Amino acid sequence: MTVPRTLDESFAGFTDGIHLWWPVDQTRFGDGTHPEFTNGELYEEDAAGNSASWATVAGETSGGELELRWHHLGNPNLSSRVVVSFTAGRGSTQVSLVHAGWTDGELGQEQRTAAPNWAAVMASYRRFMGGAS
Repeated sequence: MTVPRTLDESFAGFTDGIHLWWPVDQTRFGDGTHPEFTNGELYEEDAAGNSASWATVAGETSGGELELRWHHLGNPNLSSRVVVSFTAGRGSTQVSLVHAGWTDGELGQEQRTAAPNWAAVMASYRRFMGGAS
C-alpha cells in the first residue's frame, strides 16, 4: 500500500500514532482501549488499567523496517513474526506487512484465528495517514 507521507512520517504514524488509528474491533478490550509501543513491547491497556501484550519488538530501523514477535493467545512462547517495511517513494511511502512463522498443525490454525485481520488494520492505518479508503 502507498501512503502520501514521507518515510519518517509513515514510520512514526505506524508506531507513535498507533493508538489513533488501530481499529477497536481488532483489540482484546474493545472501546476505550489504548494500543501503544512502550519499552520494546506493543500492548493495549483499557480504561481500568488492564493490559494485554500483543508483541515484542524484535528489530527496528527507524523509518525502514519494524519486526515484531507477535504473541498469540496471550502467550509469548507462541510467537510468530510480523515485519512491516517502509520504502520511500516520490512524495509517498510504500508500506507492506508480512505475517509469517506460524506453528504447524492445529496450534498454527489457532494462531491464525487469533491474529488480527491485517487487511482491516492496514486499511485503517492508510486512512489515518491520508491515503485513499
